[in-house]
Amino acid sequence: MSRPFAFFSALRSTLPKRPLASSGFASRFGANAGAGPSRNASHHSSDVVGGGIVSTLFRPITLILICAPILTGYLGVWQIQRLKWKVALIEEVDRNLAKDPMVLPAQINLSALPDFAFRRVLLRGRFTGPALLQGPQTREGVPGYHLILPFDRSESGGTTILLNRGFIKTAVGDEVRTGARPVPGLGPNGEPSEEVVIEGLVTKADPNAKSTFTPDNKPNENRWYWKDIPAMAEDAGGESRNFQPVLIDAIDQGDVLASILMKQGEPVGRLREIELRNQHMTYAITWSKAPSTPVLPIQQLSKPFDAPEWSQGIYDGKVNEIVGAVNLIPMLQADMRRAQLEQ
Repeated sequence: MSRPFAFFSALRSTLPKRPLASSGFASRFGANAGAGPSRNASHHSSDVVGGGIVSTLFRPITLILICAPILTGYLGVWQIQRLKWKVALIEEVDRNLAKDPMVLPAQINLSALPDFAFRRVLLRGRFTGPALLQGPQTREGVPGYHLILPFDRSESGGTTILLNRGFIKTAVGDEVRTGARPVPGLGPNGEPSEEVVIEGLVTKADPNAKSTFTPDNKPNENRWYWKDIPAMAEDAGGESRNFQPVLIDAIDQGDVLASILMKQGEPVGRLREIELRNQHMTYAITWSKAPSTPVLPIQQLSKPFDAPEWSQGIYDGKVNEIVGAVNLIPMLQADMRRAQLEQ
C-alpha cells in the first residue's frame, strides 16, 4: 500500500460511521423522538446538526479537500507560464542555430552575451588546466561528467574562457580527479594542447541552475554539481589569467561514433541539433482538471448528518477519489526535476 493510501485509510478509520436518515434520530435523541418533535427537541436537533457541520469542516480530511483545489490550480497556472517560456525558448534556439557560425570576439561583451545564446561560434586557442568535472551527467544512458577546461586565446589577443569539451564516463572522470589518468586533450603532465580551432555553442546562463535539491559545489574536491560559471572561472585562475566567465560547449563533429569515444576515454561533444521537449500543455491540463476531483466530497461534507448520502459506502468512495488526487503530487516533483534538465 502506498503512503498516501495508508495515510488516508488511517484517517478514514477514525471517522464515525454515517447513519442513514431512517435510523438516525431515534438512536441519537431517545424514545421521545418517535412522539413527534417538540420545540426543545427542534432546537436541540439544530444545535447538533450545526455543531456537526462545524466539527466536520475542521477535520484533517476536510482541510485537505479544501487545500487540494488551491494547490492543483496553482500548479496548472505555473505550467501555463512554463509553456509560454518553453515556446519562446524553442523559437530562440531554432533562430540562432539556423545562423552561420561567427568568430568569437577577443573581448566578449558580457552584457550582450545573453542575446547570442545557442549561437554557433568559432574560436582559436589552447586547452589548459585545471580540469573541472561537472555532474553527474548522462549520455546514451551512461553516467558520467562534463569535462570543462580553460581555453587560452591569448596568442590571438583574446581572453581565457571555459570550454566544455563534452561527456566522459564516471570511471574516467574519477581517474582524472585523482590524477591516475592524464586529462584528455592535455599533455601527459598537464601541458597545454597545441593551438586548435573549435566550433562551439554559446550556452544560456541560468540564474536558477541550482535548485533546492541540488547539493552545493565543492571546488576543493573538484565536484561541481551545477554550472556556477563565475565560480568556475575564478577557481580556474580568475583575473590573474585574464578570465571571462563565459562557457562554450564544444560541438561533436560526428566523424567518430560517441560510443567509441566513450570507450577510449575521450570527451563527446554536444550534438549540433537541440531537441527541447515541450509537454507543459499536457501538464497544465492535468493539473487544471485535478481541482474538480474534491468538489463533490466537499459538497457532501457540508450536508447535515441525517442526509441519506452520508452512507458509509459513498463516503468511502469519495475519500478514495481524494487519494487519487494526492497521488498526483509525485508528478510535480518529476516535472521540477525535468525542468532543471531542460534549462
